[in-house]
Amino acid sequence: MVLLVVDRRFCSLHSRLFQSTAPAVTFPEKNSLRKHSGTELMNLRAIIRVSVLSRSILCCLLLLMSGCAAESIEDYPDRPITVICPWSVGGATDRTSRQLAVFLEQELKVPVNVINATGGRGVTGHSRGLNARPDGYTVAIITGELNMLHWQDLTSLTWHDAEPIMSLVDGAGAVFVKQDSQFKTIKELRDFVEQNPGKLTATGTAAGGIWHLALAGWLDFCGLNASDIKWIPMNGAGPSLQELASGGVDLVCCSLPEAKTLYESGQVRCLGVMAEEPLAEFPDVPTFASQGMDWNISGWNGLAVPKGTPAPIVEKISTAVKKITDGEITVQGKTFPESMRDAGLSTRYRANDEFAVFLEENDETLGKLLTSDAFKKMSSRGTGPLVFPGLLAIAMCVILGCLAVQKKVHALAPDVSKDTVTSQGIVNTALVLLGIVAYQLFAEQLGFLLTAGAIMFLLLWKLGTRWWISALITVCLIPGIYTLFANLLRVPLPRGVLGW
Repeated sequence: MVLLVVDRRFCSLHSRLFQSTAPAVTFPEKNSLRKHSGTELMNLRAIIRVSVLSRSILCCLLLLMSGCAAESIEDYPDRPITVICPWSVGGATDRTSRQLAVFLEQELKVPVNVINATGGRGVTGHSRGLNARPDGYTVAIITGELNMLHWQDLTSLTWHDAEPIMSLVDGAGAVFVKQDSQFKTIKELRDFVEQNPGKLTATGTAAGGIWHLALAGWLDFCGLNASDIKWIPMNGAGPSLQELASGGVDLVCCSLPEAKTLYESGQVRCLGVMAEEPLAEFPDVPTFASQGMDWNISGWNGLAVPKGTPAPIVEKISTAVKKITDGEITVQGKTFPESMRDAGLSTRYRANDEFAVFLEENDETLGKLLTSDAFKKMSSRGTGPLVFPGLLAIAMCVILGCLAVQKKVHALAPDVSKDTVTSQGIVNTALVLLGIVAYQLFAEQLGFLLTAGAIMFLLLWKLGTRWWISALITVCLIPGIYTLFANLLRVPLPRGVLGW
């Protein structure tokens, strides 16, 4: 119906255009077109071309609008949710993420996908999760490293950039060796390290991560140097335990549940757990305290969303997670607490404000430890995370400056012709850069389709493409890009206030 009305309006417009622009154009007899001038025929062709193009563009826009309904908080969630896990497959954090995703799918009735964003000692995953758009469609699994990274000058990200939802796992650290290792107790390990500093290698997480901190803290507690055991960085407990099983390292520090499979199969031996009391799931494993070393530390993880997420969405997620952790939802006959218990994971549920209080206290505790004399080398960096991007930005400015003045200073480019760099070329380059800046500024508010479409049309037009060709390319290309990345590849593109 809309197209019919639009078509009639175009027909009426054509009639008025015919009367005003080509009053002498009539078709009373065969070959009558020959009587008219070339200018009149060109006007006629232009009118017909504009009419067809306009209707084509309008049809594309109407089809696009039909699939881009504006979303509202009340409709949340109406599309897939992504869970960002900062550590690799196989560890406690990964298993927690995947268990939670299954139950969230059941409760929220939308697909929930887990992405392992590893690297940067945890910076990559935490940044990707907490710097995402605060729309509830990207949630983050945060770990103890969040309260460590900023003390180590690796990132400015802190727990204040998160909206805490629920803490999930709180597992004490433990030390593992291969079953055929010469070490039977933690005391034997300590004595060996004291006599042979730097001979043993260990892993469990990234350098400066929670398990590295746990092992180094124990060494410092024993009066040894934190570097007396060489630490090999790994992206989580999963690959670390595989390295131990293959003989690549001498020991691994991680939580007991993360090593449950290898431990129960007899491939690794646990020398002790860094807890005040034996774990209920592993009562036969001695604590460090029972062996005369009152040292304990634990690694934790929990769910959070980016700061600024609307309160109603936070409430919906919190309510769903509360029902899941309370065991009100079952998947294949099991509740979430039962699934976590079967996986050997020690759970500790702290909701919202209680979780926020824990994060603040944990951040303060780890900050004191990381800034102490024993860990100054571990917690310091010669360069910050923005040094290299800053150097690249400076280099680009220098290059652009040289290009801008090379006409005046021939020594900068003696073999370049005078017409290589023109004022119009500099203007075109500036327009492209302005387009990038405009996208960064307005994409979140207007959405990908409107922002990218407007920028592409204006750039094509300003660079010399006819306006109708620019419009046709924009209408055909931008929706195709959106469909490919947002719908097929599930890349979260900005949707804006209209849901586009």
